[in-house]
Amino acid sequence: MKKLRTAMLLAGILTAAISAAQTKIAYIRIDDIVGVMPELGRDRVNIDTVGQQYIKDSIMPRLNYVQSEYTRKLQEYADSSKPGSVKDRLLKDLQSYKDELDGADALIQRAAEYWKQEFLKPFYAKAKKAIEAVAKEKGYTHVLNTDSFYVAPAADDISLLVLAKLNIKLPDQK
Repeated sequence: MKKLRTAMLLAGILTAAISAAQTKIAYIRIDDIVGVMPELGRDRVNIDTVGQQYIKDSIMPRLNYVQSEYTRKLQEYADSSKPGSVKDRLLKDLQSYKDELDGADALIQRAAEYWKQEFLKPFYAKAKKAIEAVAKEKGYTHVLNTDSFYVAPAADDISLLVLAKLNIKLPDQK
């Protein structure tokens, strides 16, 4: 029984060692790769303005309407000749409009961020494809973002290899 237990323990250790030997991990910061893509540089203005048309056409009309209704109902509420039940309803409406107006900045920010992400999707897809190709060529089984590591060997940073795969030269590279 003791020999069987020892044999199973050795088999487990051997299996773990073999699977660990087959795992090769690299790291990269994909945001940096996307950030230096030349075609993105040509579209830099688009990144800053992406989503602005959506915000202008979809969000702003609603916010302008809410602002005007808020102002109108505030003037109605100030009219002292209104009965209490009408004032209660106006107060409820005013609070609803105020809540919507208070959340306007966050809504605009989320919309801009969403459209920016949509704009950048093809660039990230291109970078991901290059990362996968380099990982396959170099035998890496896993590629993680640099934020996942506190310490990692510099040799496992495949950023320059991915840049080369994408035919991107950094300004200080010849």
